[in-house]
Amino acid sequence: MSALGGLVAHGRSADVHSLTDSTVVKVFHDDWGSEAIDREVEDATAAFELGLTPIRCHGRTDADGRRAAIFDRIEGVALTTVAEKNPLRMGRVARALAQEHARIHRVSTDRFPDVRDVAADLVGTAPLAAFTARERGALLDHLASLPGGDSALHLDFHPMNVFRHGGGIATIDWQSTACGDPAADVAMTRLLFTEAELFPGATRAQLLIYGAARGAMGRMYLSEYLRVTGMTTASLDQWATAARVLRLGMLDIPSERERLVHGIRSVISR
Repeated sequence: MSALGGLVAHGRSADVHSLTDSTVVKVFHDDWGSEAIDREVEDATAAFELGLTPIRCHGRTDADGRRAAIFDRIEGVALTTVAEKNPLRMGRVARALAQEHARIHRVSTDRFPDVRDVAADLVGTAPLAAFTARERGALLDHLASLPGGDSALHLDFHPMNVFRHGGGIATIDWQSTACGDPAADVAMTRLLFTEAELFPGATRAQLLIYGAARGAMGRMYLSEYLRVTGMTTASLDQWATAARVLRLGMLDIPSERERLVHGIRSVISR
């Protein structure tokens, strides 16, 4: 592989570097499991083939002895950047985000795991060890009661993963893809706008400013998504606990842990 170019982006699981004029290389952090990398490559390939994204994954590679994968280069900027540069565009960005999410959900597929199974498999993992055996049983019963579906679900859909690209929109980071009821995916996005850590190391001032902006965009996104799809808030609310399980089990971010555990317990202890 050609030598790595400059750093394009830094994330929780990997750093993205320039590779060629048309490609980038995603170099995974050492603590990111090989199975998770293989799944991301497989799911990103499926997402491209299904028309969920115009960004193609070109497979795994080696980058200076580190595990990596090659992707098409994005030609534009993240929707987050669009809103930051001009806050007056926040409403337009939120509407574009909602319309892209609705477009994704119109794609039916069985190439990804059922979101209910993904959540249930996380119940027995270390991040959810705070729950007793009785609580885990109640949680599994709750997850099994949720409605099914066959829509493609991203499960990490937010404006930093959605870009302007080639005159249109491109969604990236298909590393937690599932299928099922679209309300599961929207519940995850709502959680990201309301309960998730903004970014590591944020100052109090940043938390206040960015938190307020994120909350406003989240409300506009949700209003537009419900408008264009006809989804009800009741359908969305029934997935709130599953969304917390998915977030906690997949990432287990220390600053979020107590809040997510409390939110899950508030439902299963009723």
